Amino acid sequence: MILDAGDVFFASAVLASQNAEGDKLQAKGLLQGYETIGCDALNVGGFDLAAGKDFLLSLANDSSIPFISANLTDTNDILLFPPYAIVEKNGFKVGVTGVSNLVPEHVKDVRKRPYVEEANQVIAELRSTVDFIVLLANVHRKHVKGIVQQIPDADYIFISRDTQRTRPEIKQEEGGPYIYSSGNQGKYLSVVEIELLNQHEPIMDISAAEGKIKSITKRLKKLQDKDPEKSLEEIYADKPNVLKLVEDYRQQLVKYETIMADAVNTTKYESVALSKKVGEDSELLTFVDETLASCNALRKKPIKASKSIITPKKGPFKKKISKN
Repeated sequence: MILDAGDVFFASAVLASQNAEGDKLQAKGLLQGYETIGCDALNVGGFDLAAGKDFLLSLANDSSIPFISANLTDTNDILLFPPYAIVEKNGFKVGVTGVSNLVPEHVKDVRKRPYVEEANQVIAELRSTVDFIVLLANVHRKHVKGIVQQIPDADYIFISRDTQRTRPEIKQEEGGPYIYSSGNQGKYLSVVEIELLNQHEPIMDISAAEGKIKSITKRLKKLQDKDPEKSLEEIYADKPNVLKLVEDYRQQLVKYETIMADAVNTTKYESVALSKKVGEDSELLTFVDETLASCNALRKKPIKASKSIITPKKGPFKKKISKN
């Protein structure tokens, strides 16, 4: 399942006049690429309105991807897009809604209803009909801190426009909502994997525990590398402070391994860097480079060709929610 939290089409709220035609052509190319990889829903963000309401509506009308927004309206207070989409994957129904409070000042024909109230209203409407609810929120960083408390009935919240990227080792609120941000430069992909074994049991976020286990194991290995043939007690027999640290590490390992072992239903988050390591899809890469070439022909300041494209991973699929 692939979702976008907003601000996908343009990099700023206002298009430079000398590059506007190239930027709009690139937006069309981005949408075509999303359709190719199979995006399931797209929240409308403030930057997406940079070329105006009518241009964005034309993209939405010509696309198979649901554009959603629970709080953006026209001047008559009529919603511009459906407030939510219901996506069915692997026998589960996922309700996806989206909001934004970042309408560009120059876009005079778009209004915004209070996003917290609208999100809560849609979530209440969806709760009895879906298995999970995902909120895509295009909001300023200063509003991110309290959003979990303000919109408590979402299961997952993905943020766009936040400059800070969520680290997997950060402990989330127990029971959710689980909140993630990829940063605002398009360099990372947020990937969430859910594994359900018993629908009557709660879902446990194991991202932090898994990260702690890896970190502690790495530290113990570094201490052991001093002499792989001896025990840590032998190596640091004359260093009680180190031995105390080792004991603390071991106790923490037991704690986090117990958390992992006791978890029945799990959710796990990963922040994937969009580097060359993710691999390439040659057909999609060719499409990207050809699109950029066409866009650059219309621009006075060209953009470099793409170097890498994400290829969906193959193998057992439990349930994944990806947000760009």
